[in-house]
Amino acid sequence: MLPYLSVYRNLDPLIKHRKGEVKVGERMQFVSQTDWDSIFTKHKKGVRFALLGIPESIGVLANHGKPGTELAWDQFVNYFANQQSNRHLDGSEILCIGQVTTKDLQQRALELNNTDIQYYTKLRSLCQELDIRVFDAIEAIIKAKLIPIVIGGGHNNAFPLLKAVSIGMGFPQGIACLNCDAHADFRPLEGRHSGNGFSYAFYQGFLQRYFVFGLHEHANSEAMLKNMDLEPQVNYLLRDEIEDIPKAVEKALNFIERSPLPTGLELDMDAISLMPASALTVQGISLPDARNFIKEATRSLSPAYLHLPEAAVLSPADAEIIGKSLSCLVTDFVKSYPGSI
Repeated sequence: MLPYLSVYRNLDPLIKHRKGEVKVGERMQFVSQTDWDSIFTKHKKGVRFALLGIPESIGVLANHGKPGTELAWDQFVNYFANQQSNRHLDGSEILCIGQVTTKDLQQRALELNNTDIQYYTKLRSLCQELDIRVFDAIEAIIKAKLIPIVIGGGHNNAFPLLKAVSIGMGFPQGIACLNCDAHADFRPLEGRHSGNGFSYAFYQGFLQRYFVFGLHEHANSEAMLKNMDLEPQVNYLLRDEIEDIPKAVEKALNFIERSPLPTGLELDMDAISLMPASALTVQGISLPDARNFIKEATRSLSPAYLHLPEAAVLSPADAEIIGKSLSCLVTDFVKSYPGSI
């Protein structure tokens, strides 16, 4: 068993049972604390996807952001587990792993004095510790030949995700990534945080080809845009240039598909207009357009993973919106994946 992984045995306490109905949470597969090795046989029994939560806001705080992303996983799993299991989504093809253990790191982050001159240095050091835990969990999932679906936390987790998939799938030259995001998260290598997950992955050789879909003009520095423009393996499409989602996705896919590498699929929840997130936007894409993005990209790319970070519970009213929105996007991914029933 991995030392920093909290494995779920079942989701019974969350499920609202009703006579004559079966919920997705009752059909999903689980791994017991004493049976971790069985993860490596799950794919032979029809399991294709592995759900993993990362309840943290360390990387967001280290990037001058607000906490709240540590709460998204719990909201998601509560709503997703209570969806109806039916002909459209059965649930038995999904292994609910559980969550990366983050409570100790999160507590240390929240206890830091934000007037300390070393405040951000300490947060970025904690983010590096988190990287190791996320890497270990994702590498185990990849070696078990399952497709990770990663929920919660900041976009800092893109770095250990890309690293684990690159190494776990045997692509030492790095993989490709399509990211729907208002921000490129390609900031300088100044210590780990949610704003430089992709630049760290790119310059350390775990990300070979990168496309950002829906970049906001006002939310990315000129220095970062110039740096991206100098890299022929990096491209982007501005939000203001998108009028038709399928056509825009096709442009992104044409860039990504020039390379036969596995591709990670990322959707930062702050790309969606008025979505409760660590950096809420009023000019993003709609939730239906985000769903279409996931569907189109999944059908074309058969992604190596799905990552949905940055949703943040900042008020009680946010919980239901986040839980249901994330559930929709995960359902779209599973249903659209080539070979799905």
